Amino acid sequence: MAATIVTACLAVGSAATATAAVPAPPAECAATFNLFIPGTWETDEAADPAQPRGMLGPAAEAVRREHGSDTDIYFVPYMARAFDNGYTYADSKSTALNNAQQVLRDYSSRCPAAEFTISGYSQGADAAGDLASAIGNDQGPVPADRVLAVGLLADPGAGTRGESVVGPPTPGTGIADPRPQGMGSLAGRVFSICHPGDLYCSIQKGANPLLGYLGSLLGKTLSSGDNSRLAKTLTSDFSKADLAGTATTVGDLNAALTTPGGIELGRLRDSADKLADTIDPLADLLGSGAAGPATLSRLTAAPAGTAENDAGQVLTTARQSDLSGVVSTVRTIADTAGSLLSTGVGMLQTGSAQAVPLTTAADRLGRLIAPLVATPADTLAAAAGTLAGLKPAVLVQQTIDAVAKIGTLDIPGILSNLALLPKKVAALDAPGALAVAGQLAGQFKPLLELADAVDPQWLSQILSMFPGPCARLAAAVTSLLSQVDTSRIAGIIDRIQQDPDPADWASAGLDLLTDAAQQIGHLDLTGALAAFTAPAEHVDPVALIDEGLSAADFFASGVHADYGSLVVDQDGRNAIQWLGDQLNLEIGHAG
Repeated sequence: MAATIVTACLAVGSAATATAAVPAPPAECAATFNLFIPGTWETDEAADPAQPRGMLGPAAEAVRREHGSDTDIYFVPYMARAFDNGYTYADSKSTALNNAQQVLRDYSSRCPAAEFTISGYSQGADAAGDLASAIGNDQGPVPADRVLAVGLLADPGAGTRGESVVGPPTPGTGIADPRPQGMGSLAGRVFSICHPGDLYCSIQKGANPLLGYLGSLLGKTLSSGDNSRLAKTLTSDFSKADLAGTATTVGDLNAALTTPGGIELGRLRDSADKLADTIDPLADLLGSGAAGPATLSRLTAAPAGTAENDAGQVLTTARQSDLSGVVSTVRTIADTAGSLLSTGVGMLQTGSAQAVPLTTAADRLGRLIAPLVATPADTLAAAAGTLAGLKPAVLVQQTIDAVAKIGTLDIPGILSNLALLPKKVAALDAPGALAVAGQLAGQFKPLLELADAVDPQWLSQILSMFPGPCARLAAAVTSLLSQVDTSRIAGIIDRIQQDPDPADWASAGLDLLTDAAQQIGHLDLTGALAAFTAPAEHVDPVALIDEGLSAADFFASGVHADYGSLVVDQDGRNAIQWLGDQLNLEIGHAG
């Protein structure tokens, strides 16, 4: 479940984001300046740019060993996140691109004789490839004739004109689509390595229309108009949350109320603020619909000891707590303590009139948050990453489930049997009614499975924010699962099958079957599916199911993180070794 976030975070999108100061490159000039852009979660804004990290680390170390002080190594610090800190993938990637451009521009201006290499992995390759395309088309921060080589691993823009493919051929292109400008005058100096099984850099959108469509839309979640609302709906800000320290924070808050000198207001306010930073995003997640019954069922069904199962446990205890009440209470404590501090009061006498509201609120807080506080810290820590990325993960998973299940429905057969069953009952044709009921049971199975697999209100709300055909799919899902009482229909069918006495059937509510037939008959499912998945007249439901299964196999395989094992040449070098050797070769030739 957690891994599906990455599919939702792959396409290119420009976004306006807050900018932070970028660490300057080394003061001394070297013959070559080697810029590396790490992948998602491999770095952050405060990282030391001189410290190699992540997938590209060994390649940078190889350059440093070979050329020493004649070359500079710089790992771009940037957000490197995706939907888990209140920002989208597109927001994060734009910080990588902006920071890389600034560093190259500064170094180039200060060191006019220096030459450059640029390398990126995953989200970093997305930014590095865009940077190379801009440079090759005379729109970049440095001239193209000063760039020796560009190395891209797992590039979501793979397949761009002018790239030299290294390693085994791939069946598709990047999920973000090849860059329309190509590599321009950098053609032949840009090397792209993609594992054939890596859907991020090699997806056949004709065979994977749903994943490709969702990846493109979610990657382009921008910061204006309706898209801003969508971005807010799909992001969670766990950047300040300390789930594992929840019990400790509550303990600190209570300790501030019982110090020997009275109530220590500064400590109390800080503890309340810290607790609010942890509970706010968790409460938002619970209230969003992304953590509904279908999601909770999936997570708790995961094997014990996995992050998904831990996330299910945390959501369960969070639901047992009153998180909205917790948020309100800690805000009251923080605001009250802050107001007193602003008047110059640092300590408050225990039992005083001003202290009573604080101690009363703290007592209430303890009761409201008790189930979550009792959750083991290691479970909370293990669950944090999954919870932070749950919204887009659930969207991708449930949309795949919805489209695949709707695609398997035998709508004409259901309508025919729903019309036929009341006639069989009215004629007291027990064998005929039982046969039709049996057929309906099988025909309704995908719909009942869908009702258990998705949270229709939330899914409909999100998909309706997408432009074009997504709204039609949302309408189809909502109509099927909200307007049609699938559970009652299933109960009617089950009763007919189990009770062979026609005299008992009238009380089973067969009038609902007629209503259901009318509701389902009004749905343009074929049109909705065709418009959503591909511009084709025929949608193959088996292909949709295969697409979801292929994605699940890919996430479980770890292919995207396997470039240290991917052999790319006849010498048996893996992708990382080849990149380090190639950078050294190009630097050596330039020297």
